[in-house]
Amino acid sequence: MSGTYKENMSFEADVRRVAEAVWNLAPGTCQPMHYESDPVIRELDGIARLRDVTHLLMVTTSTKLEKAKSDVKKLNAAETIERVKAPAVSKWLITQTQLDAQHIEHARKSNVTVLTFEQFQRRFFDSFKYISLRARAAFGSARDPYTDSISISENAYVPLPMAVTYDSNSRPTGSVNQSIQLQDICQYILGGGIVVLLAPFGAGKSLTAREIFRELSKRHMSDQTAPTPFVLNLREHWGEDFSDEILDRHARTVGYTPREDLVIAWRAGLSCLLLDGFDEVASQSVVRTDDKNFMRDARRNALKGVRDFTSKIPANTGIFLCGRDHYFDAEQELISSLGISGKKFRIVTLDEFTEDGAQEFLQRNGIKDALPDWLPRKPLILSYLLRHQLFGDILSIDSSKGFGFAWDTFLDRICEREASLEGSVMDPESLRAVLERLADSVRSKASGSGPITGNDLSEAYNLETGQAAGEGVLAQLQRLPGLTQRDSEPGSRSFVDEDMLGALQGGAFAKQILGNLRKGHKIPLAELSDKAIAMATYMLLKSNSRPETVVSIAEGLHRDARFERNSHQLLADCVMVALNMAIELDMQQLSFRGIVVESASLGRIGLDEISIDGIEIRNCTVKEVTIGPNEVDGAIKFNGCLISRIGGVANDDGLPRNIIGTDCEIIQYDNMATNNAVLQLDISPQLKALLTILRKLYKQSGAGRKLEALTRGITQTDVQNYIDPVLQVLERNEFITIFNKVVHPVRKKGSRVEKILNSPRISTDPIVAEITAL
Repeated sequence: MSGTYKENMSFEADVRRVAEAVWNLAPGTCQPMHYESDPVIRELDGIARLRDVTHLLMVTTSTKLEKAKSDVKKLNAAETIERVKAPAVSKWLITQTQLDAQHIEHARKSNVTVLTFEQFQRRFFDSFKYISLRARAAFGSARDPYTDSISISENAYVPLPMAVTYDSNSRPTGSVNQSIQLQDICQYILGGGIVVLLAPFGAGKSLTAREIFRELSKRHMSDQTAPTPFVLNLREHWGEDFSDEILDRHARTVGYTPREDLVIAWRAGLSCLLLDGFDEVASQSVVRTDDKNFMRDARRNALKGVRDFTSKIPANTGIFLCGRDHYFDAEQELISSLGISGKKFRIVTLDEFTEDGAQEFLQRNGIKDALPDWLPRKPLILSYLLRHQLFGDILSIDSSKGFGFAWDTFLDRICEREASLEGSVMDPESLRAVLERLADSVRSKASGSGPITGNDLSEAYNLETGQAAGEGVLAQLQRLPGLTQRDSEPGSRSFVDEDMLGALQGGAFAKQILGNLRKGHKIPLAELSDKAIAMATYMLLKSNSRPETVVSIAEGLHRDARFERNSHQLLADCVMVALNMAIELDMQQLSFRGIVVESASLGRIGLDEISIDGIEIRNCTVKEVTIGPNEVDGAIKFNGCLISRIGGVANDDGLPRNIIGTDCEIIQYDNMATNNAVLQLDISPQLKALLTILRKLYKQSGAGRKLEALTRGITQTDVQNYIDPVLQVLERNEFITIFNKVVHPVRKKGSRVEKILNSPRISTDPIVAEITAL
């Protein structure tokens, strides 16, 4: 049976493309050949001239004997012509389906090799062998919950919520917000699309990549024309700039030989790529504190090898990439750094387990208790708690007292538990101090979570205790709670969870402030995370410190001549923590007394939350600045900054230039980012009150808010009047908890809140209906 003319032409093109790959020819080198003066052959479907041999190809979708005889006749005629200028000639008849023995025997008599397209591919690449070897190797950080082994059970995967947030085919902005299933992602990849999966550290990216590999492998096993999924752990490929060398090393890692076959398969379009951990590669860069674009340039340089893949994608070949959601400053940086501009792609976010998903995961592992609200629903932290039998230590912690209280208590308990084990030589206080020191030290490393080497462990112990780490101490350091092994670097560790890391870093920063910044801490590259700021705020307020105390330390840093060399980021961290402490204390204003923050990174600065004066932020990178209605006096100034997002104004024309200098670069505007913007919406005052409360509790660092702070910035009396009734409805429906006049969000309601905030006018959530009816 033969196909249509269009199908035949497409099949011929596929065969030529594979031929170019298997014979290491440049794209387009294998082309049809026209013999105008020869009455027999007239046209050959493909010819590839190598130094030692010329390959002649005829390609057919037909299964008729007469067609096979005709093609063999053409190959023989072409051989007669080509032997004049080639030392050797090889003849190939490539078919879409298996031919009968009679056809093959006829071809064999003329030394014509007959292969199906699948056989032609597998002659140079054994896909089944690769899949078998790859399935036994590690998939990033994915581990068995109990054994910490890379061997994971077949039913280990529990679906995680995923949503498409950007689609290159969606015009004009590309922004979308629709749920997507793992099967849909696989289908999109098979259709030649690129999927970029973003998720927090420990959220299950590697396990998701493994499940996509398993699904695509099943499809290939049942249909060999489907591409073979190649899964690469990018953290194993630091400093590798070219796709060929990356694939060669990957083949060596999984034990596939001959190694060059993977390059051939990729070039031929026989594979699709799953690249896990674009945030875990790094390049050799020199820190330039005077360049606000330094970190962005460093990220781009680190991803040169990834761009080599994306710039050389064979036709109709899909790619899956995954990494941390906050690695890039904005979508446009992601698109540029990964080299996917102008291509068919989707950006997908991976959320932590839903409540049902978390309970299913735990029940599969013998745990029936409900999780406390403060605990992350990420697979990595839940697996860690299972493996170390720590659930009993967390279930009694009161989540209503907020992030800082919960993690402060939990860290104390796991350190007490570790110190009580037989053979332990460190007391609980030393254990926690060493963990906090290590958490602080990884801020100076490219990945932000590791690697932590044996030398790092020993140095942290020495700095905290003043003693050298003996044999017993080293053994205990290797099993410190909260750390997990990194495969690509034997003997090294990294932190197991982003929330735990943030809590430890916040605790470490608070100790530095309370100790008046004693020396010995490493210079950080990145700003404190929102969770670290929340923890530092809790620990400092617990010690009866005031924002003014932190501002005084910032003044000292600013005056210190040594600041010009090594304390830029520390000063910025002081500003962010002092600001958050002031908001927690419901202060209306905070003065920074004329300090200048220069060449550092800062997170979210909420000018709609508090009035700030006496500070200039110069040549910094800032994740977000939200403009409030009262910020018109220019008491805070941004000059020469790279600001990822501006909230509260719609475009450049709306910027208050006495605050935001004309030399600042703004990547993105977001008019719905402030309470002021919410108040301008054409919706009921009840709904405005709801959105304002949800934004403050679920979208801003620290999360917990004093009751009286929830009315701050609301100038409309009718909206103010609904704040208390709305809080009552939210508490009754378990969206919030109130403890000691502080309101805290309930984690398990996060997905519902996100949907309400995204589409308040059309939301069908029952809580919206109940509040609208007030």
